Amino acid sequence: MNRLDKKFGLCLLIISICSTLTFSQSKNDKTVVGTVGNQKITYGELKSNMNTPQNTSPTLSELEEFLPIYLEYKAKIQFADREGITKDPQLLQELHQYSKQASYSHWLENRIKETEFDKYYDRASVELKSEHILIAVNPNASPEDTLDAYQKLIEARNKFLNGTSFSELDKQYSSKQGNRSMGGDLPWFSIGTTVKEFEDVIFSLNVGEVSMPFRTQFGFHIVHLQKKRSRTLSREVSHIFTRAGALESKEKIENAYSKLNQGTSWAEAVLQFSDDNLSASNGGKIGWINYGRYRNDFVDSVMALDPAKEYSKPVLTSYGYHIFKIDSIRTYINEEEKKQAYMKEFLDSPNFKKSNQFVIDWLKKEFKTNSNQSVLNSFVNIISNADTTSIKDIALPKSGSSIFTFKNYSFTDTDYHNYLDKNYPNASARSYSANWFIDFTTYAIDSVIVDLTVAEFPEFQETLDNYKKGLAVYQVNDTYLWSAATVDTTKLIELYESNISEYSYPKRYYYHLLSALSDTTLEKGISFIKSGNHPDSVRTYFPKVAVVKDSTGVFTDDPFDKLETMKSGTFSERFEYKRRTAVFYLNEILPARKMTFEEAFNRLLADYQPAREEKWLTELKKDFRFKIDLKKLRAAYKKDENL
Repeated sequence: MNRLDKKFGLCLLIISICSTLTFSQSKNDKTVVGTVGNQKITYGELKSNMNTPQNTSPTLSELEEFLPIYLEYKAKIQFADREGITKDPQLLQELHQYSKQASYSHWLENRIKETEFDKYYDRASVELKSEHILIAVNPNASPEDTLDAYQKLIEARNKFLNGTSFSELDKQYSSKQGNRSMGGDLPWFSIGTTVKEFEDVIFSLNVGEVSMPFRTQFGFHIVHLQKKRSRTLSREVSHIFTRAGALESKEKIENAYSKLNQGTSWAEAVLQFSDDNLSASNGGKIGWINYGRYRNDFVDSVMALDPAKEYSKPVLTSYGYHIFKIDSIRTYINEEEKKQAYMKEFLDSPNFKKSNQFVIDWLKKEFKTNSNQSVLNSFVNIISNADTTSIKDIALPKSGSSIFTFKNYSFTDTDYHNYLDKNYPNASARSYSANWFIDFTTYAIDSVIVDLTVAEFPEFQETLDNYKKGLAVYQVNDTYLWSAATVDTTKLIELYESNISEYSYPKRYYYHLLSALSDTTLEKGISFIKSGNHPDSVRTYFPKVAVVKDSTGVFTDDPFDKLETMKSGTFSERFEYKRRTAVFYLNEILPARKMTFEEAFNRLLADYQPAREEKWLTELKKDFRFKIDLKKLRAAYKKDENL
C-alpha cells in the first residue's frame, strides 16, 4: 500500500470510527473506562465510536479489543496538537481540498438527490406533446444579440396568442440549419430526454399554454404545450430490419416474414435477413422503447403491436422496414419497485450530475441570488472605456459596493476586480465578456460552499473535524512510525550485525528474456547476441523483440525453472510466454552472498517495524498517562440494558 492509499484509508477509518451507529443512551454510559492525559474516555463514547454492522451491538470482547486502539488514536491526536501538526500548512491545505469536495458530495447525497428525484418521479408519470420556436444564440453572444432574440420571441408569442399558427411562426422566426428549421414540432417525450432548462419550463406549463422566452445551451426558445397524457409503458423489442428506399428491402423483409411463417427460427431469420448489424448478433434486440429517444412514427408502430403475437407483420417506419417481436412490457410489482426503477433512470439522466457545477447551479436556483445591475454596469463601463488596456492595469474604484449576493453572503465590486486580476491578468479590456461575471458568481459560491454546508447541515462539521484528526494521525504515523528518515539507524545496524546470516542473497541467475510474436523475429534477436553483441542492445536494432532482464529475483516456477539447467552464455529451448515465442539467455550465475547493509536496508526496516512501533507507542502511553480500566468496562457492559 502506498502512502496516499494509507492516508486516504486511515482518514476514512477515522471518519467511520467517529460517525457510526448512535446507540440508545444507557445510565452506564458515563462510566470512565480509560484515560489519555486529562481526557476521560467513557463507556458511552467508546460504544458509540465502535464501528459495528448496522443494527447490531458490539460484544464485550470487541469492546475490550477496541478500547486500546481507541485510546491510542486519542493519544496520537493529543500528540499532534502538542507538536503543532494540526496547524501544519500542508495538512490544512489538504483539509481545505477535502472539505470543498466533501461539501459538494454532501449536498448531492443529502439534499439534491432526494429533492430532484421527487420532481423527477412526479414528472415521469406523464408524456408531453409540444412545439417550439428556437433562435440560436452563441453562448458568448453580446447583450444586444441576446436582447434582440428575446424581443423577437416576445413578438412571436404575442402573434400566437392573437391567432397565428405556431407552425407559421416557426417558419418565420426559428433559426435555420441546412435550410431546415431548428424549431417546430417535437415528438412525445417524458422526463430525462431533453436538457434540464427546457424540461423545467415545459413541465411547468398547462396544456395550451405558451411559455415566455427562456434560454438553453442552444439559444432562446418559446414552447407551446399541446397535449399531456399518462406515460406509456416501455416495451423491450427485437426486430428484423431492412433499410428504406429500395425495392429489394421490401422484398427482403417479405421474404423474412415468409420464412418465419414456414418455421425458420427467429434467431436464424435475424442473422439471415437483418441489416441492423449491431442488434443482429444479439437476436435483433434493440432494448427498451419509449417516446423521446426514437422517432415518433417508429415508437407509435411499436406501441400499436399486439404483444400476444409471436411477431408482427412487416411494418414501414421512417427508418425502414421492420418485423417486430415484443420481448417484454415494463411492469412494476409495487410502488417501491417502480421508484427503484425510476431512481436508476434519474441517476443516468441529465437531471442529476455528480459535478460541482451541477451543485452550484442547483444552489443558485434554490437560494436567493441577486446581481446589483447598477454596480455591475458602472464596473463594465469603466472597462469598456479602457479599450486595449490590460485588465490588471485598469484603475477601478474600490468602492466596496455589493455586486452579487447569495443567501446571506455578499460579494463586492472589489471582489470582482480581484477575481479578474487573478484569472484574466493579461486580457485586454476590449475582450471583456459578460460570461466572466457569470463565472465570478460560480467562483463566489464555491468560495463559501464549506461554510454554507456547515450552516445547513451542522453535523457536517463533525465529518470535517474527524477528517482533520485522520490527517493528523496519519502524519504522526508517517513521521514517527513509518518514515525511513526518522528511524534510529543504530538499531538497524544492531539488527543487521546480530542476524547477518538472515540478510543474504541466494544463488541467482542474471538473465535476459527475449520474446516476439513470430519465430523469425525472435531468431533475429538470438543471432544478434550470438554475433557478440550485448543483449541490452537487441531492442535498439529489433524493436519488435521484447527484452526483460533481472539478476535479483529468485523464481522457481515455470518457465523460470529452465534457468536451473542452463550454463552461462547459453540460450534455453524456445517456449511460449504470454502468447509470444520466448527464450532465455543466461549471462551469469551469481553465487550466494551476504547483503551489504545498504542492500538489506528495506528488509531491515520492515523487520524492525514491530519493535519500532512498540517502543514509540510505549513512550506515547507513558507520556500521556495512558490508562485502561477493563474492570469498569466489563461492569458497565454487564449492566447495559440496551444490549
